[in-house]
Amino acid sequence: MNTREKHTINQTFSLPIELVEELHKTIKNMERSAYVAELLRQGLEKKKEELRQEYIAMGKDKEQDEIMKEWEGTIGDGISEEKW
Repeated sequence: MNTREKHTINQTFSLPIELVEELHKTIKNMERSAYVAELLRQGLEKKKEELRQEYIAMGKDKEQDEIMKEWEGTIGDGISEEKW
């Protein structure tokens, strides 16, 4: 068990019953949390990489760049950034 797994929290999710039944049939009770944690970790890494690629693509989008330059004119438009 690595340091990251020593600190845990119980979390409630709603899952389709068929998925839960398959999980219970396939993965031993004592292994389920680790199994789900690993799948979630892999899924999050994949999602972060997808977002990174989208940000890179957006940075290369000249049309989007022009739109953002137009909006830069609103910086310093006199609206206070004071927190309410």
